[in-house]
Amino acid sequence: MSGVVLLFLRVVLAILLYAFLGVGLYQLWLDLRRQSELLAVRQSPPLSLRRADEPAGRSFTQPELILGRGSACDFIVDDPTVSSRHARLSFHQGQWWLDDLASTNGTFLNGEIVKDPALVTNGDKVLLGQVELDISLPVGSS
Repeated sequence: MSGVVLLFLRVVLAILLYAFLGVGLYQLWLDLRRQSELLAVRQSPPLSLRRADEPAGRSFTQPELILGRGSACDFIVDDPTVSSRHARLSFHQGQWWLDDLASTNGTFLNGEIVKDPALVTNGDKVLLGQVELDISLPVGSS
């Protein structure tokens, strides 16, 4: 009889172990699903770019924009002083940042040369080569 009891206890222990692993995996799956939903909801705020010499600008909602003369850029600036991939605007850490992409004529933010990523705020002026851009962010954004 002790052999049957020992077998029964082993089976119960195995069932409990698999149930514990199943519940743990289910909780991990739920947590991953919740995290992915939170990331899907968190989007970058809209950013508007306008050439200083043009009346209308363009609005963007993607978290990264490439500025330049090349056709693959998100904001195309057709000017010989602008590199094909001149600068990048990216949204991370809850703010918009401007990066120079090793452009020939440099990138300037409010008259200062951009060597490292620079924080962008509403009303900033960006100079790509000889072309000035105005940046508009929604009220309440950096």
